[in-house]
Amino acid sequence: MKLLFIITDLSVEAGGVTSAVCGLAESLTARGHSVAIAGLDLGGTPVRPIGVQVQVFARDGASKLGHSRGLSAWLRQNVAQFDVVHIHGVWQHPGHYAARWAYRAGVPYLVAPHGMLDGAALRRRRIWVKRLAWRLWDGPMCRRAAAMHCLNEAEHRVSPWIHGLRYVVLGNGIAGAVLADMPRRGQWRQKNQDLLGRADRPVALFLSRIHPKKGLDRLLAVWPGVLKEHPGTLLVVAGTGPDEYVQALQAQCRALRIEGSVVWAGQLVGRAKYEALVDADVFVLPSHQEGFSMAITEAMAAACPVVITSPCNFDEVAAAGAGLIAQDMPGFANAVVKVLADPAGAAAMGENGRRLVRENYTWEAIAEKAEQAYAALCLPAAPGR
Repeated sequence: MKLLFIITDLSVEAGGVTSAVCGLAESLTARGHSVAIAGLDLGGTPVRPIGVQVQVFARDGASKLGHSRGLSAWLRQNVAQFDVVHIHGVWQHPGHYAARWAYRAGVPYLVAPHGMLDGAALRRRRIWVKRLAWRLWDGPMCRRAAAMHCLNEAEHRVSPWIHGLRYVVLGNGIAGAVLADMPRRGQWRQKNQDLLGRADRPVALFLSRIHPKKGLDRLLAVWPGVLKEHPGTLLVVAGTGPDEYVQALQAQCRALRIEGSVVWAGQLVGRAKYEALVDADVFVLPSHQEGFSMAITEAMAAACPVVITSPCNFDEVAAAGAGLIAQDMPGFANAVVKVLADPAGAAAMGENGRRLVRENYTWEAIAEKAEQAYAALCLPAAPGR
């Protein structure tokens, strides 16, 4: 099959969605399909998925909606040559362009909201603007889709605006080769002895974009409670974000007098990321909302026990015994304390998480499911044809 993926921001800094799109595209290419990705150049570090054709277009102006006459024109001219179009994200014009031209060309398309239609996400900011956009653009785009793509059943459950629409469930994952070649324990600690002070210092790792949605500020607020029970624990913040926001978080640390127990490691990618995950005692993600978190999946792949909030929408963590899910931030702090206090239990959680990823969340397994979904959409009776 010839497959076209649409995403607004094709850069490393865009985070999990871009990583997921590239992972799925590479795995489908490995299965013999022809895959292209089209999106915008927003100035970040470009991604280079192996074996995948990438089409990048300039954005017109500075609008966050991603206006691009070049992308729209390219889609109008080329979309008919593809068997399926897979749109990743809502609210922005690249997806609207792709839906319009695919619909007119009779090409089936899927829409993957990636958590953007979660009720919590809708309420967080300017819901009246989103209601208007849903009526004018995104609602028609989703209703005309051959199917919605939900990352798990939890995403569908918490996304009321798409209830009643056809959907398929396809998670995110990591490459099987990465899972099979995790770094050995101790490498990250050895390389960062100056950071840790001592090799056996307990480490809680926050590895994600530094964004208000991720809830790092509320983790810092309860961190003194963790330090009361485990005084030597170090919170390592790995990620990047707007300078002004990072500076505000660092000021919060100073106000709480915890700056000596929080370090800012910057962006960790590739093997360095997994070295940190393998050596961390617990992975923490106090998000206000997630679709399907690649960071949680990567942590479990590295056999690191996870402590997350319920809006992360990763029910499988609790079902598999791979970590703890907190309903509030005092409970979150208590969960971190519990994991740090029980190394044997934490190790068992880590192995459970690794097993969960191996059995369900490798790109090879997900690509096979995606292939079946695409084939079903291409049948003569499929919606949207």
